[in-house]
Amino acid sequence: MMNIYYVATRVRYVLVEAEDECNARVVGHSALHELHADLGQRLGHEVPIEIRTVRLATTDEIDFMKWHNEMAVGN
Repeated sequence: MMNIYYVATRVRYVLVEAEDECNARVVGHSALHELHADLGQRLGHEVPIEIRTVRLATTDEIDFMKWHNEMAVGN
């Protein structure tokens, strides 16, 4: 069964689907790397990803993610 996890650094977070916290950390690291790519380009070097939090996402966080995704595509 897949759950939705909140995976965060000090400044950014993602919600990812994963079977457990260990897999959430791996999937979240990849997603956070994509988010930090723009920062790395501006700074001119790779930005390390230090995950500080991995936990199940709350209902409010999941609802906000769904709303945000709908607004991003213009629905």
